[in-house]
Amino acid sequence: MTMVSEPVDTSCVPGCGKECSGQGCKMGKCEDSSAEGETEKPAPAKAETKKAEGNAAFQAKNFEEATRLYGEAIALAEAAGEPVPGVYFSNRAVCLASLNDWEGARSDAAQALSCKDLTPAATKKALFQKSRAESRLLLVEELEATLRLADSLGLRAEVERLLGSDLPTKTQVDARADARKEAQAQAEASPVPQPASQAKEAGTARYRDGDYRGAITHYRQAMDLAPADDAGLRAQLLGNIAAACLMLKKAAECATACEESLALDSSNSKVRARLASAQVARGDFAAARATVGEVNGEDSALTNALKQIGSTEATLAEADQALSKGEPAKALNMYANLESSVLFDYPPLTLKMAHCYLDLRQYPRVLNTTQQILRSNPTSIDALLLRTQALYRNHNATADSKQWVEPLEQGQRLLKEALSLDPDHSEAQALRKRLRSLCTKHAELKELMDSREFEQGQAVIDSMLELCQDHPVLMASLYAERAKACMRLKDWRGVIKDVGQATYRNHSLVQPYLYRAQALQALERHEDAVKELESLLSWHQVESVYHKLEEAKFLLRKHKRRNYYEVLGVPSVASQLEIKKAYRERAAEWHPDKKSHLDEASKKNAEEMFKCIGEAYEVLTDPTKKELYEKGYDLEGINEQIELKKRRTNGCCGGRPGGGCC
Repeated sequence: MTMVSEPVDTSCVPGCGKECSGQGCKMGKCEDSSAEGETEKPAPAKAETKKAEGNAAFQAKNFEEATRLYGEAIALAEAAGEPVPGVYFSNRAVCLASLNDWEGARSDAAQALSCKDLTPAATKKALFQKSRAESRLLLVEELEATLRLADSLGLRAEVERLLGSDLPTKTQVDARADARKEAQAQAEASPVPQPASQAKEAGTARYRDGDYRGAITHYRQAMDLAPADDAGLRAQLLGNIAAACLMLKKAAECATACEESLALDSSNSKVRARLASAQVARGDFAAARATVGEVNGEDSALTNALKQIGSTEATLAEADQALSKGEPAKALNMYANLESSVLFDYPPLTLKMAHCYLDLRQYPRVLNTTQQILRSNPTSIDALLLRTQALYRNHNATADSKQWVEPLEQGQRLLKEALSLDPDHSEAQALRKRLRSLCTKHAELKELMDSREFEQGQAVIDSMLELCQDHPVLMASLYAERAKACMRLKDWRGVIKDVGQATYRNHSLVQPYLYRAQALQALERHEDAVKELESLLSWHQVESVYHKLEEAKFLLRKHKRRNYYEVLGVPSVASQLEIKKAYRERAAEWHPDKKSHLDEASKKNAEEMFKCIGEAYEVLTDPTKKELYEKGYDLEGINEQIELKKRRTNGCCGGRPGGGCC
């Protein structure tokens, strides 16, 4: 019995428990089978996931894949020591029936009926699948027993209605019984050797359990045991080997087994359909169509194979169109679905997915994907080119680091290899020329910056920026280097402009923000410098930035403090005698008693000025305070430093006898 092909044209999921017009299961409008799978003790999450994947595969009419997934769900539940939900067996029975594996369908339906967790709808479905399989297998007595069971549950009328034409008449039963007797007589005339039969059945059991490698081993043992002149049996075994290879996604081995099987029996349409599936998996649609040939519509296996070819080609074309329209996420999703279902041995599809990753800026995935391609095909020019583009676009080193040229040089080596395979490849030529020019100019820039020829360095940076307009991160590092050159030239406005260009393209750079803070301080925009560093510290919390912020705050306070020398009207080099003389004159001029005739606002201003003159005299005539003032401290900072010095000298308790803290 061949294990794969002939999917029934139905749109319902295996777990559907209502009536429907689907040709295969004849059960209701499609809905997920989770309600049927409810048990007193839920199945393991991994098993439920496999069941859900099986439902999806069934909806996609990939019955072999669905059978495998339901088998894995059953195995996971059994391995966990939990009761296997009946819906798992019921769902697999539907898939096996769609593949015309009536023995398997009958066995799984019986297993489902033995479970205690089935809902009435699921029970009706299992009874229908079991009775239909028994009808197809001419098991009249067993069919009657199943219908009696349905009668005891009050479901016989429903099951017989679902069976429809599958419910045999007496004439059909007699005719089928005669055919079975004739087949049995022929089998007795040329019996299958017992060892080969046992190996074949063991392979079939492994296949149903999802152990496809084990199935292949048993089928090959059966091949070794089968008579060399029994072409029918050997063709059947080769077909089964091909089915298992297809489930393992080994398209080449599947195609070889199919071709050997067809050489023995060219009339087997299921094997032809399987060969077409293997050819589609490798992207050879023309060969697949030639294998299917003319379809009369009565052969469901070839009809469905032809539909699969057409739908796969259409989906692939739609994905290509999405990629060309700048929709890489949509295209990637479609490519991934094709790869997991039908085009699983088609290298160009992997290359298309790498293009999507590149457009989505997932550069590490591009590098990983192209590495896999090059391992299997080292001469793939497209993979070499894509890998170079990923190295170039993933470049994020700063322009003043030694690592800046490494990815560019690696890309040049890859492009050299590509051009050795195709010297006229224009895209590879253009990209290699650009990378080489960037490396050359970077060496020139380093030499100019080291020799302090900053203006010429800026000109080189400008030429490099022209070469990488498609790479914002690389441009950001070059603008940061240009801002550095502006700092050396004390072109503070140029620094602010170039930092803006750098951070616009790559806001994660740290150094440009420090450059801008320094430029703002040089322009005496101290409040803006503090805000710049506070913003940087909010997302880049390191000690060096914290110290820069504290320094900026100090400079801001220094900028805002009163100039005591100007208040007294003396130069900063004035002697103590000059300071005292100036103090007496200014204090006499601004004494409040001399301003009593003025309005309230003017008197208040005079009081403030008199107070400030006193502060200036106090600070400039005290050596300690004057020293701190010269360092940049304002009055508040001066007092803080003096208090701190006292604490350090006398101990933290303010000079208590004996010292130390209380």
